[in-house]
Amino acid sequence: MTLKDIADKAGVSMMTVSNVINGKHNHVSAKTIEKVNRIIEEYDYVPNLSARALTNKKSNIIGIIISLAEKEDKFNSLENPYISTMIGTIEHELRHNGYYTMVRSISQQADVTALLKNWNVDGILFLYPHDSQEMLSFLTTTPCPVAMFDSSLDSPDFINICSDDKKGLYLSTKYLIERGHTHIAFVADYEHNTLLTNRFLGYRQALEELQIPFHQDYVYPYSPSYEGGVQAGVEIATSSNPITAVVTTADICAIGIMEGTRSHGYTLPNDLSII
Repeated sequence: MTLKDIADKAGVSMMTVSNVINGKHNHVSAKTIEKVNRIIEEYDYVPNLSARALTNKKSNIIGIIISLAEKEDKFNSLENPYISTMIGTIEHELRHNGYYTMVRSISQQADVTALLKNWNVDGILFLYPHDSQEMLSFLTTTPCPVAMFDSSLDSPDFINICSDDKKGLYLSTKYLIERGHTHIAFVADYEHNTLLTNRFLGYRQALEELQIPFHQDYVYPYSPSYEGGVQAGVEIATSSNPITAVVTTADICAIGIMEGTRSHGYTLPNDLSII
């Protein structure tokens, strides 16, 4: 079964069939889309991606790169529910628009170079690229479009999609203070990551605005991972500090904090509130 065979059976042009397969539905009627897809399904037609790439110089593959601080980094890995959910959503949208995804976890720039050299990707979605001028300079020279998620790198050469990190932690901390908490801990290794630094500044801003004293020993500089959360939770539960609430920067870390404090007799949320 070829593209031409499908077109003949559907009574449409090969271009129309190609548009349906590639998700380009703007100029194709719903009835035609349904007819073409029914024939494709009936004959188990699978597009020849290699031939397509040779013909139009496009692979229809988007590379999703997860930047790891180190090879054993679990905060930015697929083990993090936030990242796996986000990648699932991205993959769904790309597939709906006729693209395929290739997911890679990298810990150094050379890994990105190898990806670009060995695979003809049409674009890169970069999650948490390393905070360095070297990486910024490298990304501006890539032969394909680049979009980044949660990056402090700033350049007009690519799209940067991020949340207001400072405001997020400011609102979280303010919420806890307004509910009577005055001994609030912060859990994240904020000194080595610009995004986490901004979240820490939001925490500090809320304390200052609502005249709550800042205590350096309420800061637990662990990786915002499950393991880091467990370590922080154990320290909070065994310290003499009268901490009644915690703000952190990742759901997986919050789960770790819950586990760490519960292992030392805490009941939640009676003994500790966590955001």
